Amino acid sequence: MPFRDTLLNLAITCVLVLIIVLVAILLKESRPLPAQALPVPVAQVVPGQTTDAGRAALPEFKIFPKARLIESRANEADTLRIKVSDTEDEHIFVLYFVDAPDISLTHPQRVQEQARYFGVSSQRVVEEGQRAVQYVTQLLKEHPFTVMTRWEEVPGLSRFYALILVEISPGKQVYLADLLVQQGYARVAGVTSSLPADARSISDYALELQELRKRAQQNKAGIWAASKL
Repeated sequence: MPFRDTLLNLAITCVLVLIIVLVAILLKESRPLPAQALPVPVAQVVPGQTTDAGRAALPEFKIFPKARLIESRANEADTLRIKVSDTEDEHIFVLYFVDAPDISLTHPQRVQEQARYFGVSSQRVVEEGQRAVQYVTQLLKEHPFTVMTRWEEVPGLSRFYALILVEISPGKQVYLADLLVQQGYARVAGVTSSLPADARSISDYALELQELRKRAQQNKAGIWAASKL
């Protein structure tokens, strides 16, 4: 083969190799990048988030040491109308951690579910619910109590979750949730929360409530007196 033809073939080969390399580079750059994983949002109270009731939810608890119970026919042992201070309007607060028996058959499915849990009739649920609210009314009329809330709204209702500390004796405060479970007037259920100025974790406190529930059931306290369980 003449030297001229050899050079021509070599030049053609180099051009073909260059074209192949360029095509490979273009294909690599046009390939879509793998999708990046999106961060999973964590449920929390967002500062400044406004609830339907016009109240901004807070990340930290607001503490009202001079709260006053407002007696109402709609009150239940775990759902109470309270005036937290002279400068605040009245608000309805629902307790964290516990669910007390209903005081009427307005929500029959919920009453039936409570009846199955406690092992009693629906009518007995209502009767004990009425006794429970009488107990709480008398308790909060006779003892100072503190309301702690982040203005976290109960979904779909103009109500807010709260913790209530009752001063049962000078210098001794107990969560109302503890007293209700201990008296057999509530079960451990519902929304949970951290405890402000309390070293116990949510899980530890929930376990303590369950121990109070077991003791109340064994002692036939409150609604447990009629239980078939």
